[in-house]
Amino acid sequence: MFSFHHVTLSVRDLSVSEGFYKGLGFESVYRWQDEADQLQICHLQLGQAVLELYCFRPENESETISDFPPWASGFRLGLRHFALQVSDLDEALSALHGAGLLVEKPSVVCGQSCARYVFIMDPDGNGVELLEGPLVNIQRPE
Repeated sequence: MFSFHHVTLSVRDLSVSEGFYKGLGFESVYRWQDEADQLQICHLQLGQAVLELYCFRPENESETISDFPPWASGFRLGLRHFALQVSDLDEALSALHGAGLLVEKPSVVCGQSCARYVFIMDPDGNGVELLEGPLVNIQRPE
């Protein structure tokens, strides 16, 4: 009955964030902007995964995010990070660094549920985990 469709991130600058995620291998598949130029939406796809970027720009710069309707606004509990699997973490980090998407390479950590991983941040501080190797079978409590 249910199937995963997308993850949505609110971002400050759509072009900057779109460029960051394109550097991670995503392709732009959809763009929309409202007539008042207050909301821009971009869908990016990587394999079957869809990432939706929302960029709110209030007409009056004194407006805050909390002035938007509940579905669009304010502080909320939500996304901690999402993960992208790579075949070679060192190669992926070198490519991102070489493309200017990372100022410095983060230290790789040996994982409990995967071989190795790192966390990086997108331009708005959203966490992206890069993990190497397949996820292991985690022992379930009886």
